[in-house]
Amino acid sequence: MYALLPYLWILFMVGLVISTIVAVIRSRPKKAPKPKATDGLTTDGNLSEPSEPILDFGDELAQMK
Repeated sequence: MYALLPYLWILFMVGLVISTIVAVIRSRPKKAPKPKATDGLTTDGNLSEPSEPILDFGDELAQMK
C-alpha cells in the first residue's frame, strides 16, 4: 500500500490541475452571437431612394408663442 502512495499523490495533483483548468474555461463569459446579415435591405425595401429624416418642430413653435 505504501508503494502506491506516491502514485496516488501524483494522480491527486494532476486531477487538481485539470479540475482548475476546466473550472476556469467553464467560467469564462460566452461570446455574444453575431447578428445575422440582412444583405443591405431596409425596412421599406427601397434601395434607390434614401429616406429623408422627419423633422418635428411642434414643441419649439409652441414655446416661442
